[in-house]
Amino acid sequence: MTLREDALLRRRLLADRPDVLMAEARALRDAGHGLIQSFSPKVFIPLTRLCRDYCHYCTFSRPLDRNEKPYLSPDEVLAIVREGQRQGCTEALFTLGDKPELRHPAARLALDAMGYPTTIAYLVEMCALVLKETGLLPHVNAGVMAREDLLALRRVSASQGLMLETLANRLGGKGGAHYQSPDKLPAARLETIRLAGALAIPFTSGILIGIGETRAERLDALFALRELHRNYGHIQEIIVQNFRAKPRTPMAGAPEPELEDLLWTIAAARLILGAEMNIQAPPNLSAADFPRLMEAGINDWGGISAVTPDHVNPEAPWPALASGKRSRRP
Repeated sequence: MTLREDALLRRRLLADRPDVLMAEARALRDAGHGLIQSFSPKVFIPLTRLCRDYCHYCTFSRPLDRNEKPYLSPDEVLAIVREGQRQGCTEALFTLGDKPELRHPAARLALDAMGYPTTIAYLVEMCALVLKETGLLPHVNAGVMAREDLLALRRVSASQGLMLETLANRLGGKGGAHYQSPDKLPAARLETIRLAGALAIPFTSGILIGIGETRAERLDALFALRELHRNYGHIQEIIVQNFRAKPRTPMAGAPEPELEDLLWTIAAARLILGAEMNIQAPPNLSAADFPRLMEAGINDWGGISAVTPDHVNPEAPWPALASGKRSRRP
């Protein structure tokens, strides 16, 4: 599209009725993917729940419980993955806090004791272990990374990911969802996604809606992701994730996005990113309304586990899947 065409599309997305946009998004999705809805059977491995950021909606990052170690041990990682192997999982998703050793003395001491300079170095070893011992494919969500980190993980993982979340820099200011979260700076996240493209790393990204951004700012983020993918061709899927308020967080009382708002955003993502892109929305975050998300243009459900919970949204259980009735994403 030209700049003029992009401007016209943006104007139309902000003006047209959601039902009109959804009908167009469905037609575009069907042209690219037909009736197939894919998902990935996986296990989730919370390698560490410590993080140097303080996102105001997050319960994944938390202080250590009494006698809890900062990192899962190799045996604990393998126990999770082998159970997933028995249950037919094909992917091992490593989730972890961003650079915890820069904020938490316990993480730094644990890494020193194990002989690793950084959390990423330990993650590389755990990915290699999973590949060697089980054959499950590691996918890693390790936060903002430098080129050498991405390269090291490329050797031992099938794909990597980093949510862009938003381009709204103001959300990093006092009172914003990303206050005291240096790794949520949009420029830093865009650079990691760009570096992954330059290194030809298969990548997952997306946006998080309902954390204080406007619809126009969501479009900014989606257009930015489209531009990165046009330049490098490395983005496998785009996630549209809806904020869920959680107890004991600064945003516990914040309103969650309405279903219509989520449907509009999914349709906008499809119309911006095109027929071929995999557009995903987490099924457990909209369980009662999930069929309507398909009406808005998604073709992918993301990772679903019969073994482990969604550690980022533990209050939202995975949907039950009827064996043999849905296509699995390889």
